[in-house]
Amino acid sequence: MTERTTHPTALPAVVTAFLDAEASSSPRAIAELFNEHAVVVDDGRRHHGREEIARWRSEVAQAFSYTKTMVSAEQAQDVVEITERVEGDFPGGRVDLRSSFVMDEAGLIASLTIAVPE
Repeated sequence: MTERTTHPTALPAVVTAFLDAEASSSPRAIAELFNEHAVVVDDGRRHHGREEIARWRSEVAQAFSYTKTMVSAEQAQDVVEITERVEGDFPGGRVDLRSSFVMDEAGLIASLTIAVPE
């Protein structure tokens, strides 16, 4: 049986820490939420390992100002899916994004895919 939750406080602490990170948060500290071999896929681009993840996070923080509102959160074993409404000064100004986190045995993020829900 698959356990699902929509209550954000029931999410793994590492996912909550990532979601709570602001644009001003240290990209290096955010990268430490991932294991050393983690992969982030965002906007069709792949970022491998903590160094590239820190660089990606820094680029995102510098490119746009935005706010996020959680729309839904689900967890099924080691996969957490979050949908957020993002509004800001990027092209289009508003988009819903689904972040799919896969956790490793140590409780770190092994992969993160960010995409527009289908």
